Amino acid sequence: MVEKNVKIAIPTTTSDGLNAPVTRRFGRCPFFTVVSLKNGEINEVDVIENTASNAMGGAGPMAVQLIVGTGAKVVAGADYGPNASGALNQGGVSAYGYPNDPNTNVKTIVELYLQDKLPLITSASSAAHTGMGGGQGMGRGQGRGQGRGQGRGQGRGNF
Repeated sequence: MVEKNVKIAIPTTTSDGLNAPVTRRFGRCPFFTVVSLKNGEINEVDVIENTASNAMGGAGPMAVQLIVGTGAKVVAGADYGPNASGALNQGGVSAYGYPNDPNTNVKTIVELYLQDKLPLITSASSAAHTGMGGGQGMGRGQGRGQGRGQGRGQGRGNF
């Protein structure tokens, strides 16, 4: 049974409130739309920027701290890595999944939550480190030094 008086944080790609598209990327989403419910009705909608989205590591737990700071007790509509899942549990935040529709917006997620049609997630729903990517190491320039800084420059001397 879902709670009717609660704040729900939903990861989104834009700051368009109830019309914002939901993203499955929890820790690295650009925004969270926080919907306050009162007696099962939408009472207030706030959009906050996810300051953890560009973190080098630990974006999931940092995003959880941000969500807990809003007073939200529910997150919905995303995949949760093991670190985020653990932080959500420690923060007393319930995590819910998403429908299999890439065009889902915040309002739809809230409606599905109220209808108890979103799956409750009790452990990680995605693998660790699926965020920014590992990169490919140092570049190897095509010039004389091949990326090692031995290009010799222009040799113009003192200015």
